[in-house]
Amino acid sequence: MDLTSSNLQATNEKFNKVLSNLEKTKTEALANLETAASTATAAISSELSNVDGELRSLVPEGFSVPNVNLQGQLQSLSGLTDLTQSANLLASITADFGDALSASGFSLDTLVSDASSAFGSGDTLSGVVPNFERSPLGDVIQKANAVKLPSIDPVVEEASTFTQNTEVTAAKTAAASSVRETSETLPTEDSTTYKVTEKSKKVTQSQGGQSITKEVTTATEAVEETTTGGEVTVTRRNISPKGFSNRKRHGADKFGGTKGGTITKLGGSEELGIEYKVTLSHEPSRVKHVIGYTSKTSEHTSYTTTDGRKKRRQIWKLKPENGPGDVVTALAGKRYSQDTYRISSDNPKEIIINEHFREYDSEAAKYRITYVYDETYDPGY
Repeated sequence: MDLTSSNLQATNEKFNKVLSNLEKTKTEALANLETAASTATAAISSELSNVDGELRSLVPEGFSVPNVNLQGQLQSLSGLTDLTQSANLLASITADFGDALSASGFSLDTLVSDASSAFGSGDTLSGVVPNFERSPLGDVIQKANAVKLPSIDPVVEEASTFTQNTEVTAAKTAAASSVRETSETLPTEDSTTYKVTEKSKKVTQSQGGQSITKEVTTATEAVEETTTGGEVTVTRRNISPKGFSNRKRHGADKFGGTKGGTITKLGGSEELGIEYKVTLSHEPSRVKHVIGYTSKTSEHTSYTTTDGRKKRRQIWKLKPENGPGDVVTALAGKRYSQDTYRISSDNPKEIIINEHFREYDSEAAKYRITYVYDETYDPGY
C-alpha cells in the first residue's frame, strides 16, 4: 500500500519520511550492485543515516529524570516530623496529583491519613494508596497496584522419564547390523561384506612421453565363477590390493615446507642438477602434473615485460624427463626452461625431481603432485 502519496486519513508525516528514505536506500543499494564495495558502502551509509535521523524524530528519546511516584511521596510525607518540610511536600503532592486523583474518584486528604496509619503500623502502602506516577512532562498515569516479587523458592521441576519404544529399538538394531564393518587396514580374507581377490594383470598407461606399467584388477579378474553340482555361482570381488581399473581416483600430495611431506635429497651437481625424491600416498596409474613453488628471484624466475617492469613467477610446471612438457611463455614472449621429473622404475610411488634451472623453496610447500590412482575398494559390489 502506498502510504506516502495516498490521501488516507490519519497518516503521519514523520512516518511517511521514514518510508521515503527507506525506499531511497533500497534504490541506492540496487544502483550500486556492480560498483566497488567501498563506493557502495559510502552511498548506502549516507541514506541509512537519513533513515536513522527520521526514526529518532519519530521516536523521542527517553527521559533522564525518573517519574514521581505517589506511594513513594506519601511514604516520605508520613516519615517527616518537621512541620515546614511536611507542608512543602504536601503542597508539591497536591500540585502533582490533586487533579488526577479527584478525576479518578480519590480524596488526597483520605489517602494522606491512610498512608500515615499504614506507615505507623509498619505496613506497606501498596493496596492502601493507588499507584499513580507523574512523568517529567506532567502526565499522570495509574499503574497496577500491589506489584510484588515472590519471597518463596520457585517450584522444582521434576526430571522427565523416557520409555523406550520397542519398534524404534528394533529398527535401530536392524540398521546397526546392516552397516558394513570398517578397518584402518585393507581386508585380506573374505567376509560377509568383503570379497578379496589377488587376481590382476599388467596394464600400461602413457601420457606426455612417460608410461607407467602396474598390476591392476580389471572387470574380468574381479569376477569369479564356481560350479557346484552343475550350478554356476558368480562372485563379484570388491577388495583388491592392486586396485580396480574401473575405480579411478584423483590424488594431490604436497611435499616440503610447513604443509608438505618428506623430501629426500639424492645428490647431483650444478651442471646436471640436484635430484630429490618424494613418495606419493598411493601408487599412481598416471601422473598428471608436478608443480614447483619458488620464492627467490633469479634469472630463471624473473622477466621484464614490454613496458619495462620486472616480474617474477612463483609457480612452475615441471616436465617429464623423456617428454616434451608444456611451453612456458612470459608476457614479453620470453621462454623459460623447465625442470624435469621421472617415475622410479623400482617403485612407481617414488617421483624423482631434478632441480637444474631453479631452486624450489616455498615456505608452505616446495612441490605439489597431482595424479590418478586405482581405488582398492569397489562399493558397487
